[in-house]
Amino acid sequence: MNAVETVLVVLLAIGFLTLIILTVVLVSLMIGVMRNLRRISQRAEEATANVADIASMIGTKIAPVAASAVIAAIVRRFTGKKGKE
Repeated sequence: MNAVETVLVVLLAIGFLTLIILTVVLVSLMIGVMRNLRRISQRAEEATANVADIASMIGTKIAPVAASAVIAAIVRRFTGKKGKE
């Protein structure tokens, strides 16, 4: 082998080794990011489930009150008209 060819082979080997190392580092960083995204999405799902539970609980507690208010308004409306006639 020629001296120039040896230098080129060494430079190519160093470049290839550098690219392999950068690829491994990048893949490990991406795996870490994906784990964090999975944790964040799980927390978001738990939060939405909690909000849905709270909304359904409020709905079951408020519905009878709202229905009685509507019925009371209807009764007042009809009783008020009878007294005026």
